Amino acid sequence: MASQLSYWVLNVVDLEKAAAFYGDVFDWTFSEPGSAGGYHVLGSDPMGGIGPRGESGARSPNLLAFQPDDVDAAIERIRALGGTADEPGGDASAHGRWIECTDDQGTPFALYKPAV
Repeated sequence: MASQLSYWVLNVVDLEKAAAFYGDVFDWTFSEPGSAGGYHVLGSDPMGGIGPRGESGARSPNLLAFQPDDVDAAIERIRALGGTADEPGGDASAHGRWIECTDDQGTPFALYKPAV
């Protein structure tokens, strides 16, 4: 049986800074803090959120991929906000475009656009 992502959490060092970064890059809005101190991303599908990693890095971040409407615009925005993004390799892969990134705190994530 195939599985699909049903919930995701990015564990970050600074929740407020992460909410500002991802909110600006992806136009996300967030819930009030939950019992564990994290935020749900409102309207996300699949459902997900950001949670506290702690300065000791006790929880490791998960590498998750996001599919923005415009990958190139997202790359520019990530870099403008202090994150990093690999140079896009174009649409050469049979599977699509995969760009590894970090946010402005060094949390890894990726951008993915499936091949058409």
